[in-house]
Amino acid sequence: MQTGFNGVWVPIITPLLDGAIDHAALARLARHLAAQGIAGLVVGATTGEGALLQVGEQEALVATLRAAVPAMPLVLGISVASTAAATTRAGELAALRPAGLLVTPPLYVRPSQEGVRRHFEAVAEAADLPLLVYNIPYRTGVNVELETLQQLARDRRVAGIKECGGNNERMLRLVQETPLAVLSGDDAQNFSALCLGARGVIAASAHVQPQWHVRMGELIALGRLEEARRIAAALQPVVADLFAEPSPAPLKALLALQGWCSPELRLPFVPAGAALRERLALHWDRIRDLAL
Repeated sequence: MQTGFNGVWVPIITPLLDGAIDHAALARLARHLAAQGIAGLVVGATTGEGALLQVGEQEALVATLRAAVPAMPLVLGISVASTAAATTRAGELAALRPAGLLVTPPLYVRPSQEGVRRHFEAVAEAADLPLLVYNIPYRTGVNVELETLQQLARDRRVAGIKECGGNNERMLRLVQETPLAVLSGDDAQNFSALCLGARGVIAASAHVQPQWHVRMGELIALGRLEEARRIAAALQPVVADLFAEPSPAPLKALLALQGWCSPELRLPFVPAGAALRERLALHWDRIRDLAL
């Protein structure tokens, strides 16, 4: 089960219109992304406002995506504080037969490393599917330490890690000292992570010019680092702006500018500010027709 998580995965937004999911916009956006060579979609995680989805909405997102892009692998997000709730949800989502689950450590409670390990073990057992550890300490309040990941990797169902907010030393150790599929989850670090041996990325910014993100990874794999670096440099201003305010507000603002969806979010998210929207529009004008 420790194969298959490579390339560019897009944590797709949840388009909203008047408080409800805009399924037509979701299908249209998914077909566009799939046509650009991405590896798969992550559904109902951070960028998809997963914490704010209501009962049955993640299942509805999956149904729409399966109809729109039937060949596209889907990974489904789980992020809760209670292990009991996580295992229940894992069983429910496993019935949808996704390619895997993207699971955070328990939110807010800040458990010990033993508690973190046992949480993931329980979810893996309940789902019996490939599981990606979503290490995002600045949201969960706890880091999944290397030793914990090495212990988890003994279970072949623990297939990989989405690593956010770390550094090059940790990224290299994850690549070298675990058998996990290492995926960069910090868009500003994607270039360096891939150079260090990460197998791919889960990148919110890959909603924008997804073909460039795909090409950057291909060029790095071929050792053509100067060409890949030019793509990373061209994308950097947009990537920085997409996280200048709480995500996914800036991303939805830019996608709305492009006509893919409305900029609507659910509270406590609020729309991107006017100055940021202007900057996003300026940067988009600079890169949309650029050939690399």
